[in-house]
Amino acid sequence: MNKRLTEAEELPVCMYLKRLDTIGTSARLPMVTNCANDILKRNHPSGTSDPPPTVSEVWSKRFLARHPEFHIRKQKAIEEERKNAHDPGVILDWFARYQQVCEESGVLEGDRYNFDETGFRIGIGRNQWIVTMDPDRQAYLGSTTNRELVTSCEAISGDGYALPPMLILPGTLHLQDWTTKTNLDDNVLLAVSDTGYSNDRLALEWISHFDRFSAPRSTGAHRLLLLDGHGSHCTREFISYCDEKKIIPFCLPPHTTHLLQPLDVVVFQPLKHYHAEAIDHATRTGCSDFNKIEFLAAITSIRAQAFKKSTIVSAFRKTGLIPYNPQLILSQLPIYTPPSPSYNPPTTPPPIIPEVTTTPHTVHSLQQHAAYLRNQDPVSPTFQRNLNQFIKGSLAQAQAGAQAYTDLSNTKAAEQARTLRQDRTRRSVQKGGVIYTHQARAIVKTREEDDAQKRIELAEREVEKLKKDVIRERKKMETYFPGTKEIYKAAEKE
Repeated sequence: MNKRLTEAEELPVCMYLKRLDTIGTSARLPMVTNCANDILKRNHPSGTSDPPPTVSEVWSKRFLARHPEFHIRKQKAIEEERKNAHDPGVILDWFARYQQVCEESGVLEGDRYNFDETGFRIGIGRNQWIVTMDPDRQAYLGSTTNRELVTSCEAISGDGYALPPMLILPGTLHLQDWTTKTNLDDNVLLAVSDTGYSNDRLALEWISHFDRFSAPRSTGAHRLLLLDGHGSHCTREFISYCDEKKIIPFCLPPHTTHLLQPLDVVVFQPLKHYHAEAIDHATRTGCSDFNKIEFLAAITSIRAQAFKKSTIVSAFRKTGLIPYNPQLILSQLPIYTPPSPSYNPPTTPPPIIPEVTTTPHTVHSLQQHAAYLRNQDPVSPTFQRNLNQFIKGSLAQAQAGAQAYTDLSNTKAAEQARTLRQDRTRRSVQKGGVIYTHQARAIVKTREEDDAQKRIELAEREVEKLKKDVIRERKKMETYFPGTKEIYKAAEKE
């Protein structure tokens, strides 16, 4: 039989499929095809001009037919209610395998990590609660809704540590302003993609980033990485890198991230909340365009509030992972029941009773109250009560004025900082790929030093040119007016 792959080349494909089964996920047919093409490309002679061979679309099915240990099953879509009504046996089996992997490999709590990606629509926050005296008021806060997507790749450990993120921004160039006009930490990894989403290439960049920052704090021989079964996390290159670095990828069961993934269960909710708060604060301080620069300027503060050690430890505890407690999750499993029609009679809201007060709160009422007190007898029994009301109203006005001044100061400071950020340059530091913040800043610093040196050299050339012009003019003057030579000498002595 004329097979595209030899038996020696088909063996790694089998090992790859078995490895995916081991970590708790299943390969799709395109993943089998991609794995085979990757092997053919790698084994193709580098000196030839011919392109490497590839397998056809039906090759994967023929390959599986030659290897009866693998089976093809159709993944069926189910309605949301039934999807959430999980089989307790599946959950319990996953927990048992999780505990077995940790015990057999000696994975300590600090070496257990959860990885996930979350997306931010840069300028779109959430509705905020406001305080108003009018219950029917339609409250709006004007802003330009920037719908560009930024993906944040996050990893947290069982002992409450958050690794530096990888931020994926839409575009093809790494702009200089992303690092020079923001306070991003030096170890943040910046990446670009056409869509702002992750892909197979960026997943490999992230696992290398993960190893760089998790290996130095590792206390055991192995690290466990809990992650979902997204295709970019299951490529042959990704799995091979994990095996080489003693990272154990362990996939969550399908449709269970809202129950078993610490980042989803606890951490991402406050992260999105503080992102919305940042947009709201920026809008209230005069920002009408919450763009990439504004987002990058705010993300350090947003993450600092969301990724607290207590929050991360709570995330692993609430998912039953640390300490080990599968019953905590099993007790939360919803039971599917068909929806039944229900009728809720309309309710009439209670009448709003307006507040009545005699304490003056406006400047006009304070003036009227002051005039009344001047004409009142100080020994009158009502004088003291009216005076107390006047004092309370005055203090309230003073506090309100002080708060308004504070708000105005904060607004002006925010506007000044924003003005500096918005004074943009389109200079880039790199095209495509990934780059650490400190690397981008080093490139900018080197470029600025080179520019400064060029300006110095240009100024020195201008000075030399001026000197030559002066000498030339002096010689002309001495030629036409012989007496000027002595004048020049006398001036030089002085």
